[in-house]
Amino acid sequence: MLNEIQLKLEKIREFDSLIDFARSSLQLDIVLYLASTNTPQSAADIAKALGQRKKPILDALRKLEIKGLVKRTGTREDLYELTELGRNTIDDLMIVLGFGDMKQMLKNVHRRYGKIQARDMVRIVVPVNYLHDVLVALGTSRTHELPLSTLSQIVGISEQRLSMYLEPYVNPRSEVRLFKKIRKETWKTKIKNILFGTRHTEVFYRLTGLGQETFYRLTTYTKIKNNAILRYLVKIFGNYNPKYVIRKLSIVSILLAAIVLSAVIVVPEFSAIMLSIWSSFYMILGTLFLLAYK
Repeated sequence: MLNEIQLKLEKIREFDSLIDFARSSLQLDIVLYLASTNTPQSAADIAKALGQRKKPILDALRKLEIKGLVKRTGTREDLYELTELGRNTIDDLMIVLGFGDMKQMLKNVHRRYGKIQARDMVRIVVPVNYLHDVLVALGTSRTHELPLSTLSQIVGISEQRLSMYLEPYVNPRSEVRLFKKIRKETWKTKIKNILFGTRHTEVFYRLTGLGQETFYRLTTYTKIKNNAILRYLVKIFGNYNPKYVIRKLSIVSILLAAIVLSAVIVVPEFSAIMLSIWSSFYMILGTLFLLAYK
């Protein structure tokens, strides 16, 4: 079961790096439509089949061409078809998602396949993509747990939506219970409770044993394990996620800027030294960040 979960997470993550289906399903529509046809198609044909204007289709085709998923063909190079990479990517994804024999399915649904199947696939693929981000966030946190509010900021969606996506992996009856949902009082809620006489708590998610095993099998964990600088940053900031680390760095930056500015005002003769130390600190930190997340 662990291998199956890991394979699904990694393949979908790889697919997302080629097609940003979380923002728009148009590129996915085009790839699936081209996979369903036996002959190269023009941008006008694709636009007509998918019910889209030609301009966004051309923009999407250009991006897919840059990524190596689609290529031009025909005497005037005005037709498009999938490259070998494009066909293999779709084949792999179909297998991982359990759609079975993709080619036979594509033949049966023809032109309507691309639009319908893309929409259905996004419903499956997007939650799994967020699942990967949550696993990594919790796996690299110091206590293997984080509040829902923090996880929501990391993956970039609302708390309610993220909670809905994680629910199948929280249920105690689930065969794939990756997370445990708990409620606890944080220092912020504790202060509010004391001031206002309330009893508010915050929702936290914690990795289960299966969740930790799944995280340790991800390539992200291997990347962290083999990169000393990245391990160092994760240890300092308590998380791997670049957005989370940058947010923490911003807070540190504001505090350091306030300290340096205060020192310059109080002791003007040391202003050059303080500014040099501050600049050096950011140069070193920036270099470490680039080396860690290259």
